[in-house]
Amino acid sequence: MSESSCHASCVPGDHGDSMEIVKSRTKSRALAGAVGLSLLLAACADDEKPLNTFNPEGPAAQSIDNLIGPIFWIAAVIGVLVVGGGIGLAIKNRVHPDDYDPDDLPPQIHGNPKLEWGWTAAPAVLLIFISVFTVFSIWDLEEKNTPGGGVAACGDTGDLDVLVIGQQWWWEYRYDIDCDGFFEDLDGDGVNNTDVWDADDAEWPLEIALDDDDVSVANEMVIPAGQQIDLTITSRDVIHSFWIPRLNGKRDAVPGRLHTWNLEADFPGEYTGWCTEFCGLSHARMRMNVIALTDSEFDEWLANQSTPADIPPEGSEAAAGRETFQQQCASCHIIWEDGLGKDAIYTGARNEGDADRQGRDFEAALAAKAAPNLTHFATRTVMAGAIYSTYVGLDANDNDLNKGQENETYLAQYNDLPEAIDESDDSLGVLRWNRAQLRRWIRNAPDQKDMAPDDLLGMPAFPGLTDEDLDNLIAYIATLD
Repeated sequence: MSESSCHASCVPGDHGDSMEIVKSRTKSRALAGAVGLSLLLAACADDEKPLNTFNPEGPAAQSIDNLIGPIFWIAAVIGVLVVGGGIGLAIKNRVHPDDYDPDDLPPQIHGNPKLEWGWTAAPAVLLIFISVFTVFSIWDLEEKNTPGGGVAACGDTGDLDVLVIGQQWWWEYRYDIDCDGFFEDLDGDGVNNTDVWDADDAEWPLEIALDDDDVSVANEMVIPAGQQIDLTITSRDVIHSFWIPRLNGKRDAVPGRLHTWNLEADFPGEYTGWCTEFCGLSHARMRMNVIALTDSEFDEWLANQSTPADIPPEGSEAAAGRETFQQQCASCHIIWEDGLGKDAIYTGARNEGDADRQGRDFEAALAAKAAPNLTHFATRTVMAGAIYSTYVGLDANDNDLNKGQENETYLAQYNDLPEAIDESDDSLGVLRWNRAQLRRWIRNAPDQKDMAPDDLLGMPAFPGLTDEDLDNLIAYIATLD
């Protein structure tokens, strides 16, 4: 091939081709700039955004922020130096296509020991420096409560612990109110006093091994502000991930494994989070809610959660709703009532004949063998996997109900929320039931949230319920305070 033919094949033959190349490069740069600007704007979260990890409001989150801040600036400086150096070299050594000579190379610096040692040692020293502080932060995040602190429920035996159970697609929280661990002594070998739980009993399926003397709530975890709450995290079905960004980092919930974590809020308030491990259809709608109260308010809340539900008087609308609940909902949901054991309605075959244990072997007709415990449903600000508010403002209309939570304004009266149920008395406050959404949820939950009830995943629809049935059910649920 001649020199002239090579030149003709390797260099654009007219200015039109050159202009197309320039236009293509310009479009690419514009697109890259737009993407970069979008990412920059997406990272600029307002301090009031509930999932802003750069707005720590607890010791653990603050520890993470203290570690991330310096590392971010170190990485930013390195990024500017590396990218800037690359751009500078490209500009310095750029050659016009007409002047390109493959044999004309810039001076080579291979074999310069000082430079090679320098760019090898500097990153190593920097990584060692960062790793030291990272290890100290990890130790700090893993620190557990020491026995003897405790909230009122546990007296002098230790601090309150909470078992966090992820399932498709909601979170269950169990409070060890008697400080004897989360699991029953199923194999009769006694309790292992060196651990928070009995490791042998913890290997049993959760629906069998869990200690039903513990308080069980769904969707909303309530904690005392200013106290570290130790968590034990697991799952009933697939892998989930528990994350309250303003209080701590992420910790996976894995079936058959127990992972420890902790939460502490500096001040009373509402803290939200999201499951951050893809877990199926409604992964994006598996929220979590944490309410931090003062010590006295928390003790009041916990005492109320430890009591069974009242049975409505015969002949009332709520009593009719209770009957409908037993017929339609009791195969999945539990409501603890006065009677035999802790629960008069639900009995387990394993415990028949033992009045003290009836109700402790409940297995819901679901893949996860559990559904939200509704004993004190009316005391919760969120429902349906924490995606809907249980209460809304008196002036809210039906178009506003699904747009977001309205709870933070009303946390000062958290323990009095059920008083807002009676809408006939305007003097009771500024809240009312999210009645329209509650009706939609009971009648056709899969239409409100992606679920697979045919595969026993999530709540099924109840098209057979009449308007009267729904009114009765809602009247009964309103008594669960």
